[in-house]
Amino acid sequence: MSANGTKAQKATKTTQFYYGFGSISVGIKNNLLGTFLLIYYNQVLGLDAILTASAMAIALVFDAFSDPLIGIWSDRTKTRWGRRHPFMYFSIIPFSLAYYFILSDPGDISQPELYTRLVFWLIILRMCMTLFEVPRGALAPELSKDYDQRNTLAALGMMFGWLGGAGIDYLAKEFWLDSFLDLEGYQTLAFWGGVGIFIGSAVSCLGTHRNIPDLYKPAVRSLNIKILVKEAISTLSNKSWFVLFLSGSFYALLIGLESGVGTYYNEFFWQWKPTVIAPMSIITALSVIALVFFAPFIAKGRNKKKIAVGLFLTTIVVGPLPVALRLMDVFYGSNFIPENGSDALWYILAIHGAAMGALGALGFVFIGSMSMDIVEQVETNTDRREEGLLGTINAFVHKLVGAGGVILSGLIISYAGFDNPEATRADFYGGDIINNFAIIHLIIGITLPFISTLLVLFYDIDRSKHNTHVSDLGYVEE
Repeated sequence: MSANGTKAQKATKTTQFYYGFGSISVGIKNNLLGTFLLIYYNQVLGLDAILTASAMAIALVFDAFSDPLIGIWSDRTKTRWGRRHPFMYFSIIPFSLAYYFILSDPGDISQPELYTRLVFWLIILRMCMTLFEVPRGALAPELSKDYDQRNTLAALGMMFGWLGGAGIDYLAKEFWLDSFLDLEGYQTLAFWGGVGIFIGSAVSCLGTHRNIPDLYKPAVRSLNIKILVKEAISTLSNKSWFVLFLSGSFYALLIGLESGVGTYYNEFFWQWKPTVIAPMSIITALSVIALVFFAPFIAKGRNKKKIAVGLFLTTIVVGPLPVALRLMDVFYGSNFIPENGSDALWYILAIHGAAMGALGALGFVFIGSMSMDIVEQVETNTDRREEGLLGTINAFVHKLVGAGGVILSGLIISYAGFDNPEATRADFYGGDIINNFAIIHLIIGITLPFISTLLVLFYDIDRSKHNTHVSDLGYVEE
């Protein structure tokens, strides 16, 4: 095999840190799209919920098509700055600016103009994210080929991602937003979110730059579409990749559905003020970081797949409980959940959110590590390392599916009555509109992750198989 004699390197602690640090930018972006964007455009700027969701979906479709293009392109790039870093460096400034302009006050413009503006900047944001994150993600299996250390790389990425997302979330709720409908507060968020993305991206690029000489150097190949398609089919015929791909497709639909709806729950279902729940972001982030820190130790000598499945099944059972029990209180007169505004409710939701965040994040650490192990299995069969292709085809379909989930969330919000001009405050706050929304969301939110988790059971790479692949490829220990 072509890898004969190549070091089966492990990443230094410094390299691991700089690789993971780049996830801060990812976390800040995810917080915008998953927490503030939908309610900001729908309830603050007055854009119809379906239009807002469709703008998010359109940008996601553009992003989906750009992912495999960038992945394949970076797999075949050969420069003095390596395969991945040229793309990462190029993305930094436009990535930061796009975040800022999405949240900046558009002034007094019409709905069509507001919609067009949102679509434009969302496409820029997502394409710049692709330029940064697809090559950066492909770096991980190059930086380390060790079965256990890949858990550490995935864990650090998860930790820094939560640090970025929860950090900006806490600052926004505690210091910048008087309510979730505060226009001026979002302008401050726009500026500091852009700054955070710049710092996270730049530090990761500069910190991993010194590793470029040790990374895989592809042979120069002319671009032949027929050969490219044939090689792609060969690469993607891997069983373990396919089951994670299917599993991720169901979960991507859920992620799209979840985009922004948590803020609707906080505003209308639980009726929190941002400052009251701001500490929850930090509590959840600290819980995630604490548990994920131990991921490499938890998995030491164990099967990643079994741990991940157990974690996800736990979250499926525990996750819906607060909303489900509150709905039972509403419709059946029970008293399972303390009343809104009470200290008891705050502690229940804080503990629940921290547990769900930590368990879910830990599960995805192992899923990410499992995905890395597919690279050597594919290389064993094809004699090609195509981290970019493997990751981006996943992302391509998952984002298309996720776009459907985003539109579905907009439809549910609109169907529940949030766009009804005749609805009263009582209909929104604890009334029929938010309760109907919660029922629909709850049913779908249980079904999709259950199917997704069952599919993971068919993944078939364990420690023994991975070590055999590394050995067969001729990688030698440092």
